Amino acid sequence: MTASIQTNIAGARDSGPLLRADALEYHLLKPRDSAHPRAAAAYELWRNGWLATFREVNGFTRIHSDEFSRQDEIGVLCSGARCISVTGLRFVDRAQPLGREDSYFKVWPSEAIEAIGDQLLGISSNTLIHPDFRGTHITLGDSEACEPMTLSFLTIALAFQRFAESPAKKVIGISRNDRSMNRLAAALGGRKLGQIPLHGTEGDLMLLDPTMRYQPPIIDFLWTRRNGS
Repeated sequence: MTASIQTNIAGARDSGPLLRADALEYHLLKPRDSAHPRAAAAYELWRNGWLATFREVNGFTRIHSDEFSRQDEIGVLCSGARCISVTGLRFVDRAQPLGREDSYFKVWPSEAIEAIGDQLLGISSNTLIHPDFRGTHITLGDSEACEPMTLSFLTIALAFQRFAESPAKKVIGISRNDRSMNRLAAALGGRKLGQIPLHGTEGDLMLLDPTMRYQPPIIDFLWTRRNGS
């Protein structure tokens, strides 16, 4: 990772509020676990955020819950009882027909499919930042161990950390380029495999190697205090 990417994506604080990392909790929850204290709030954030996006792009007034419930896990950052970001996490084994024929890959060009190979993949998708917290930066308080980090970068980095500690051989995702998610993935070492239309904009098909970790103190701090997996 170059210093300029790290500064511009992870740490630069031109505007927006600060949140201390010790005021946050990171949860890895099962989307169908209705007993989890954050499950309903995580789904509400996901549903309302994506419904607003789809309404803006193509006028949709309904959204189906199975895109949320089909995930293996949901990564959720919370400030108190409030969910401030969510990410879908799923494992697909392309060594098996069940994985190779997953609908997630139906719009991928053949050269991108060839690049990911037939192996166990971690898929990061449906990342959403609460509208009230967009532009927020996370800090370790008085520590000078690292600069404040954008909430969006932290959300993606924690999902990547989950896959780094799993059997997944590669991590893939489709970025929303209008929200600079492609730049966040690139800052984590992601490589662009291609590009497709996505929610009214362009989306980059990104491939990441989970053995190449970017793990500053804020990520370490929240990961060691996580709830779940």
